[in-house]
Amino acid sequence: MIKTEAIILKSDNFGEVDRVLTIYAKEFGKICVVAKGAKKLESKLRYHLEPLSYSYLILIGGKSLRIVKDAVLIDQFLSIRNNLKKIKTAQNITELLDELIVGEEQDENIWNLLIKSLKIINTKDNLSDNSTMISNFKNTLIELLGYSPEHTNLQNIY
Repeated sequence: MIKTEAIILKSDNFGEVDRVLTIYAKEFGKICVVAKGAKKLESKLRYHLEPLSYSYLILIGGKSLRIVKDAVLIDQFLSIRNNLKKIKTAQNITELLDELIVGEEQDENIWNLLIKSLKIINTKDNLSDNSTMISNFKNTLIELLGYSPEHTNLQNIY
């Protein structure tokens, strides 16, 4: 049994009542997990596993993917959910993270960047320039992954 904090990056249907979630977990980095029965109306997991939710998860080992046994919502970022511009900005950030992180790669700095970014988006009253927020997140993430322009030697490419 594994306990971890996680941000739900995305959710996909899996069968009639299950969901496959892509999460960024504090202790593991990006992983995919199965939430059995999460699509059922009476499921206790249903509202704790929505995209952009910050939840405390209990996971157990499965045959191929870990299974969400229980979830407790830490923050659902209500201000983000009530503002279309904030939703778009937060989704762009989680999509960037999903695209740039290949596998299970735990990194405390990336976790802190993700949490801090979502909290800033959530608390800002007027998100006037979401492209700057996304660009700053992207540049910082690329630098944390070791792909910043300073680390690239273009002479070796040709």
